[in-house]
Amino acid sequence: MPKNNYIISPQKSTQLSLFDVDKLSFSDSDTNIKSGKHGTFSPNHKQLVHRWYPYIEGFSCEFVESIIEEFCDGNCIYDPFAGTGTTVTVATNKNMVSYYSEINPFMRLVIECKTNNLKDAYNNLDLLKEYLESIFIYAKNNLRSLEEAQNKINQCFLNRNYFVNSRLIEIIAIKEAIEKCETPVLKFKDFAKLALGAIAVLCSEMKRASDLRCRKPNEKLPAKFSVLQQFKHKSQQICLDISQINIDFPEVSCLGESALFESSINTKLDFILTSPPYLNGTNYFRNTKLELWLTGFLKHEKELSLFRSQAMAAGINNISNKGRQPMVIPEVELIASDLDKVAYDSRIPELVRRYFSDSYMWLKKSYDILRMEGRLVVDIGDSRFAGVHVPTDKILKILASNLGLVCIEERLVRERKSKDGTELKQVLLIFEKSNTNVLFVGLNDRQNAQDYKTQAENFSKSLPYLEQPYSSRNWGNKLHSLCSYQGKLKPAIAHFLISQFTSPKDVVLDPMSGCGTIPLEAFLQGRYPLGNDLQELGYILTKTKIDRGANEEVYLILDDLLKYIETNKNNQDLSIYEDFGFNGKLPEYFNEETFKEILTARNYLKLNPCTSWGQALVYSCLLHILHGNRPYALSRRSHPVTPFKPTGSFEYRPLAPRLTDKIKRMLEIEYPQKLLCGMATQLPFSKLNDLYKNQVDVVITSPPFVASTRFFITNWMRLWLAGWEKDDFTSRQEQFLEYQQKKSMDIYFDFFKSCATWLKPQGKLIMHVGKTKSCNMAEELIKRSDQYFELIYSFDEDVVGSEKFGIKAQGATQSHQYLFFQKL
Repeated sequence: MPKNNYIISPQKSTQLSLFDVDKLSFSDSDTNIKSGKHGTFSPNHKQLVHRWYPYIEGFSCEFVESIIEEFCDGNCIYDPFAGTGTTVTVATNKNMVSYYSEINPFMRLVIECKTNNLKDAYNNLDLLKEYLESIFIYAKNNLRSLEEAQNKINQCFLNRNYFVNSRLIEIIAIKEAIEKCETPVLKFKDFAKLALGAIAVLCSEMKRASDLRCRKPNEKLPAKFSVLQQFKHKSQQICLDISQINIDFPEVSCLGESALFESSINTKLDFILTSPPYLNGTNYFRNTKLELWLTGFLKHEKELSLFRSQAMAAGINNISNKGRQPMVIPEVELIASDLDKVAYDSRIPELVRRYFSDSYMWLKKSYDILRMEGRLVVDIGDSRFAGVHVPTDKILKILASNLGLVCIEERLVRERKSKDGTELKQVLLIFEKSNTNVLFVGLNDRQNAQDYKTQAENFSKSLPYLEQPYSSRNWGNKLHSLCSYQGKLKPAIAHFLISQFTSPKDVVLDPMSGCGTIPLEAFLQGRYPLGNDLQELGYILTKTKIDRGANEEVYLILDDLLKYIETNKNNQDLSIYEDFGFNGKLPEYFNEETFKEILTARNYLKLNPCTSWGQALVYSCLLHILHGNRPYALSRRSHPVTPFKPTGSFEYRPLAPRLTDKIKRMLEIEYPQKLLCGMATQLPFSKLNDLYKNQVDVVITSPPFVASTRFFITNWMRLWLAGWEKDDFTSRQEQFLEYQQKKSMDIYFDFFKSCATWLKPQGKLIMHVGKTKSCNMAEELIKRSDQYFELIYSFDEDVVGSEKFGIKAQGATQSHQYLFFQKL
């Protein structure tokens, strides 16, 4: 009778494997379900071979099988954080050439027993049974005294009560029996060590939950619990499984113990599948210290620090002054700087910095050893410390994109919870290798000044955005219409500034992004977009446009918002804003019931500040439907861009169906393939200097025109919904360039200094500004730029009487002006 494979293979007919049925991505339909526990080790407890050593930090063999079946196009696979070797064990059983890295020597022993050692064990199974039986008998007949047993454990763990006396005596006896019993086949000793290591925690006064901890009173083992019987049972299980498996598979190779450092390999890999350590404070070596000691890999507890020093920084005990100094990563600094202020332990923000610095190292190694168009699949979860969310998945996507690993899909595996009850998640990130690095590259192909000038001159002569179809008011990706916004740059202008003056995978920053028009065009054209705006409305809209995530994330947030509204809407004080408004008072715009829902929604936004893409999308859609002149709007009839005084009846316009419809329309928008997700920030220029120092290829921006549209007033209602109070419209004015430049254009000295800080050598700065009767803005800017920039070219475009941005040109703008600078 043929031997069984020791994984469950999916059916090849019309049936799908477990994970195929459970797949979930931002392009899937609502009928999909989550893969749940198959994203954990739990199902392996019932699988041959995989059940030999239980491991919380892992995934199931069915999970691995299905991922390989779907995403692997080739025969060569690698797991840089192999753990118990589920990936390589499944892969070898599929006759794939398999490699792994794993620092923990006990885990390497587990992997070798589950793969390379199996052939000798299968071919000499009777001898293996006799050998394991001899260890049991020797230990049973050579039990030491309690004092001798305690001396043995104290050599490694001083005065630690890890085992009750009777079980300590037995476990020391088994440890010594393995050392003294002669083995007929050298690799058999590994199986004996595995059997002992596998029962170490089970027989102790410790329990492995998320971390190794002491057993609670209700978790104590019965007095008659026998370590010897557990060793015998585990030995029998190992032999039984070996008798039932197929051993006809290739050998597995260890590609260096650490995933962080370069490894020599003669071939390029087709596929990498891994679950790196989560950023959760778990001490992976301390959790296996009993196994390491019993199997001879740990002589003294202090040696655990040697393992930690080689490993990826994932737990707080990895952090010391002797560790690797982290690289500065802008996206990480935003989070770490928040943690610097609130973390209960100063090592936490340093842990976050080092974790992502180490992540860059292993991602770079993965990029280097993958073949072109090879794929990397990462199982990862986000984290939370001291109330600060760490979106590990999103930052890994950014780091991978910087290296040329393009995220082609994201799938939700399961929902998780942090210790404070906050919702977290486990996701799969699927990357594909492209041929160009993004960030951290030089300007090897940059144009010289003369080429740049010629290109700018040609742009001024052709003005391509005035030609059809670009001149159409509605031209561009539908995301440009995410939310109406007074002062928005025409998308076609942004489109051509990006396409003609940047290159694919350039880092493009708009430090005054407004509703995100320039970053969105950079995103859609395969650049790495960075957007910044100091006010909440611009930040939320920009974040929505240059990030991506799973559709389910959006619907979970929408559902939470609507439940909050339904529960709390009747508790609102409708008089609180009865005297607030600029074109009219707030209560004049809405039916009373609608106004209750809007006030409740605003409270929700204040309680849940925008930190994720899903929140940004939901909030942007809500901001859009706030006022307008069509049925989608919550207000009485008003203007969709500027909320002019309303007209018409006070009909009830329920929020839920309008918001849901808007969200569905936005989620139906199709994106080009292989986009580079960007980052949105809400910071003053000075705070961007450390984040983006010498990392930006091109800055493109359109600052507020002097003496033209008053941004605060024209967008007042949406700013209010985003959190502004009445006093903010006066007290916060001095923070913004729109107000500062009215007093003096000298504020731009600091602006040009910041731009020079962000840009790489010879980087470009392109500005779209406006000339009014009272101010030639281009002329004033040029006067203040020459310390840091060379003016390459400038020109004016007459706009008097022309229609721009969906409304008549307002204020005193006479012409639009273009400035093309290059960093000195």
